[in-house]
Amino acid sequence: MSASREVDQRTAASSLNDPDASHPDDPVHREIADGEIGDLEPNATDEIRSQEPARIDDEHRPVEGIERSAHLDLLGSVLSEPNPEPAQQVFVNRTLRMEKIACIGFDLDWTLAHYDQDSMSQTAFEMTLDRLVEQFSYPRAILESEFRADFCRRGSILDTAEGAVLKMNRHRYVGRAYYGRRFLDAAERAELYRREPINPASNRFYFVDTLFELPEVNIFSEVVHLAEQHPEKLRLESYARLFQDTRQAIDSIHADGTLKQRILGDLDRYLPRDERLLMALERLALNGRRLILITNSEWFYTDGLCRQLFENWSHGMRSWREIFDLVVVSAGKPGFFRKNRPFVALDAAGRPTEEVEVPSWGGVYSGGSRAGLMQLLDIPGEQMLYIGDHIYGDVVSSKLSSTWRTALIVSELEEEMKIRQRRQSQLRHMGVLRAELTDLGLRLDARRDVLELARRLATSGAETSGSTDVPELPDVERQLEQMGREHKAMREHAARLQSRFSQAINPYWGSLFKQGANKSLFGSQVDDFACIYTSAVRNLAHYGSAHYYRVTADPMRHEVDV
Repeated sequence: MSASREVDQRTAASSLNDPDASHPDDPVHREIADGEIGDLEPNATDEIRSQEPARIDDEHRPVEGIERSAHLDLLGSVLSEPNPEPAQQVFVNRTLRMEKIACIGFDLDWTLAHYDQDSMSQTAFEMTLDRLVEQFSYPRAILESEFRADFCRRGSILDTAEGAVLKMNRHRYVGRAYYGRRFLDAAERAELYRREPINPASNRFYFVDTLFELPEVNIFSEVVHLAEQHPEKLRLESYARLFQDTRQAIDSIHADGTLKQRILGDLDRYLPRDERLLMALERLALNGRRLILITNSEWFYTDGLCRQLFENWSHGMRSWREIFDLVVVSAGKPGFFRKNRPFVALDAAGRPTEEVEVPSWGGVYSGGSRAGLMQLLDIPGEQMLYIGDHIYGDVVSSKLSSTWRTALIVSELEEEMKIRQRRQSQLRHMGVLRAELTDLGLRLDARRDVLELARRLATSGAETSGSTDVPELPDVERQLEQMGREHKAMREHAARLQSRFSQAINPYWGSLFKQGANKSLFGSQVDDFACIYTSAVRNLAHYGSAHYYRVTADPMRHEVDV
């Protein structure tokens, strides 16, 4: 967790605002990968690409130092849990054959280090409010702001011109928005966001694409609410200034170590331990595969977190360093993926010793670049898998600058999947209802046209007597009125069901991946840039080290059965 909070300083938190990155919604040419053709059997793709993964020399295999008990525990886990629960599954956007992956890189914060989100966000929220009062001259009244864990959601967007927090679908349509704590209705949203096209690349919009940024959303909304409801307590210079001050304040508690020291001082609260994570890494390292840690956090913080996560289990591991073949700290992602910078070797105390262009196995380095790492690996980029939680800093950036394969960790997914499982009957009912609405809508449209044509015939004076094909106007009007009432009642019923389902997931924003019937902007980025995605790294313990992640279906709309 560096001062830049796992992302370079930039005017917006997404590739939509980054001048060096392609637009997330622009077409991205997905390379034809092993098994990309979904109906081929696994061995059929050998004719497409027969290259075997390059072997990395084995002069340094620290993971093999883990005592035999670790492998016995892993064996027991594999035998006892052959199939993951739905909420712990890995979901596939692009076919991935793990037997082709020679090396896996991991982010740390929110990827391996699965923080307690509410504890982390509330602490950052409170510390940032204190910093705004102490160093940015905000009134003490802001300290009364309410921490609303449910309101802060990844994928939301701050409108720094209008003071709103909003959510878009993949077509840039704003489907939900709040001004302070007040929900903006359809008319208000249309006034703000439908008069002209939204330009996501402008400095006006800030995309919240990492969990570290959630407290900013909460603070921004609460201070806007205070200024609107109690102008005698707070008058804002502008919403843009509020946004800038909040960003600087929260950046400062990361940069000066204040937040890190708070976390390291109470790790059991902020970073729960989970032995399944260690099991997952042990399984992924089978068959000689290399594991690399690439994090923006400094050495002292990385060391503290990894001791909490990996040491003092019953496996006899002497040090968490035995897990990873290479450790890169202060990596400066996303710049790490596209800029050539030297690696700085660190000694056991984290002190710099020398600069090198290419790291060596078993070392700890700061800085560096993808280009230097690939010289060490000496493998095609598609045999490298990188796993991270940051949709831009980890996944989009690595995908646009290389042929690395990508896996996204979306912690919110697990709870959302559990809710979907509990409400399967409701979801099926909603699907049937949508089909009935479509059918009734088609018949209603036909009746409207029949009524219009019957009226024209009646006013034209054309002779229609004796014709059995021309209905009587009163009959058509009655039918249309009845069908209209049925259609309205059905629409209202469907809207209530959808609202209840969305509120069960989140009372403010609904599903992270959907906005209305469409994918959300965040959901479309997951679909476009993550080869696979899941809620936690520990879920990978359920799958074999050479598992074949297959795309079982990726239909276009005309291919979906109605």
